[in-house]
Amino acid sequence: MSKHKVQELLKAIAGSYQPGFMQIKLTHQFKYGFGDFTLPQLGVFLHEYIHYLQNISTPWGLYMSMVQYRTIAETYAYIQSSVDVIELPFNISTPELDHQWKIINLGKGHYPFNHEYEYKCQVIDRSKKIIIHRTKEQIGEKKYPKISLDITFADGSLRTIDLGALIINESMAAMYQMIIDPNATHENNDFPYNLIKILCEQYYPNIADDINKLISICYISLFSMSPSEILLDQMNNASENPDVPGVELFNEFIRNSKIYDNRGKESNITEFMDDLIDGFKSILTKLLNCELDYIADILDKVRISNQLIPLLKIIHEGELNPKIVEEMISVLDIPFTYNDKGEHFLPKSVKEPSKNSDDMLVLIANSALYNYIAYPNEYRCCPLKFMCMQSNPKIEKYECFDFPWLGKDCPITGLCEYIGLKNKSFKWKY
Repeated sequence: MSKHKVQELLKAIAGSYQPGFMQIKLTHQFKYGFGDFTLPQLGVFLHEYIHYLQNISTPWGLYMSMVQYRTIAETYAYIQSSVDVIELPFNISTPELDHQWKIINLGKGHYPFNHEYEYKCQVIDRSKKIIIHRTKEQIGEKKYPKISLDITFADGSLRTIDLGALIINESMAAMYQMIIDPNATHENNDFPYNLIKILCEQYYPNIADDINKLISICYISLFSMSPSEILLDQMNNASENPDVPGVELFNEFIRNSKIYDNRGKESNITEFMDDLIDGFKSILTKLLNCELDYIADILDKVRISNQLIPLLKIIHEGELNPKIVEEMISVLDIPFTYNDKGEHFLPKSVKEPSKNSDDMLVLIANSALYNYIAYPNEYRCCPLKFMCMQSNPKIEKYECFDFPWLGKDCPITGLCEYIGLKNKSFKWKY
């Protein structure tokens, strides 16, 4: 194993925002609390917090996480039953999971942060029309909508992008960020942050300047497994009914839409969301092997049936400002939040407010272990290393690299022992 400088290591193993695991990573310090954020820092935090709410309050976010949890459970089950040497990285594959991931990956669309894009122009040439292609893609016995965009960039390059939930999520979060911090225009990164607004400017200019309406349309699209199709349909609907506020567009969609499950059962979106949240809690309880606390409380708060729609409430009841953001956070609290310097915030238990919530602690450990097994960083280092190096006393051991479940006890070994990793044989493919 190569030796690396501490700062280089911390930078290399730093995670990014993980919706399924409810984690926010910040690039700035917050040792004195969120109230001391500058306006740009608050904008960055709000951007990531919006992703958190997209995850826990929409069918798209909940379903994607549930499939993620099933994948983790299948991965653990395989390891527990295996008598052979397990090669790492290891990714489980089953017909049912593969089918579900194909639907999700189609709905996700292009991942806007691929390394190849770092070296390409991200500024869109607004004088050139974005061309929309509507097609269908066969997955199993069904055909699912696929929306592709031919986009001309400022350097003259033409790229075809599959529009999906990832770009919609980023554009939506960026709009909230720009309301709080008007200087956060993302002018050098139209793709992905300004793409939805530019698309609306070109096709539906009569509603393009209504940011609240665009945010509402983005949010509506996440109540489908085909977000890009719903996004375009709702843009057209909003353009034809320009006097209808964004929040009412959402309410109409919730009232009028029907959803059919795999057995053909029909339900309205409110009923469907309640069932989905109950299923989400059941799957997560089994995966974590503990009673849900903070997570159960937050999921119950964002049920549509409770009439609290935080992502729309904060933009349709007065001007969005730091005080309103603070009020929203006081109701919904903050998930696990951290930075490279080891500063982190853990949500408290609802039942015992003086303690950290156990369900979040176990979820963090599962996130670290699963990502290490399936998607390790280039140093093959435990994802929790950055926290252990900042703890008091500092936790260091040679096994943090390659096989962190071995050696002395640390934040990840309890879960590893429960799964039985210490009794299995592993080898790295590279």
